[in-house]
Amino acid sequence: MIYVDTSALVPVFIREPKSEAVIAWLESSGERLAISEWSLVEFASAAAIKVRTGEAAANLAKQATARVREFADKHCTVAVPGREEFRRAAELAGEDALKLREGDALHLAIAGSLNARGILCLDEAMIESAKALGIGVVAV
Repeated sequence: MIYVDTSALVPVFIREPKSEAVIAWLESSGERLAISEWSLVEFASAAAIKVRTGEAAANLAKQATARVREFADKHCTVAVPGREEFRRAAELAGEDALKLREGDALHLAIAGSLNARGILCLDEAMIESAKALGIGVVAV
């Protein structure tokens, strides 16, 4: 199972420079995919930010948010983080050497709970932290 971070989920539904590469990997990988309810919150926030910054029209952002939910329902294991994931995320976020933001720490904690083989991620800081923790990273 591969845990798909929001940084890799956004370009699937909203055009970005890495859109083609991420879509090609998803279409050809044959991997089971996982995200979390937190991913859906982050996606909605990212879409709204793109509207506020003029990178996306409001109607397209709303459509993308609806499509990502459909994708999740049809193609992903959708994890609901609980107490253990939040506690592990707090531990990870508190490790100075990892330099993790809270949301990224939560994603890594969830991926760990799911025993994911790796993560699909476009965020360089999170990639470095995942590697430091011994979590596999999918390169696109």
